[in-house]
Amino acid sequence: MTIYMVFEALKEGRITQNDKFYVSRRASKMGGSKMFTREGDNIRVIDLLRGIIIQSGNDACVVVAEGLAGTEENFAQKMNAKAKELGLTNSFFANSTGMPHPEHKMSVRDLVKLSQHLREDFPDYFPLFKEQEFTWEGIKQRNRNPLIDMNIG
Repeated sequence: MTIYMVFEALKEGRITQNDKFYVSRRASKMGGSKMFTREGDNIRVIDLLRGIIIQSGNDACVVVAEGLAGTEENFAQKMNAKAKELGLTNSFFANSTGMPHPEHKMSVRDLVKLSQHLREDFPDYFPLFKEQEFTWEGIKQRNRNPLIDMNIG
């Protein structure tokens, strides 16, 4: 859903791929999968998207959430409103990363529906999902999607 929100902002012209978002202390300290952002940096939207899509970067998710909505909490509210708009009836987003939270949920049906929206609503950005690797801060990471090498659709 975070990716959907960024793609929508790009398509609507609210941001560009070359706009830069500030990396807060909170974003840089995120655990789990990381893009390896550094507090105080300003990172281009296109690089953050690659950090999210290819590296599953929780830090990059928080950077875009804060960049688009001020706080991750505000961003989660916007994601939930958009989810309703898209017809996702069994989803609730508590954060931008998908990290465990007692209220965070998404059904398989909603995941499929969101995936279809991503592909249909933003065909210009869909090639990002096929990228094999991304290097940030000298760290090369391969795409974490195990289907990437199967040449599916």
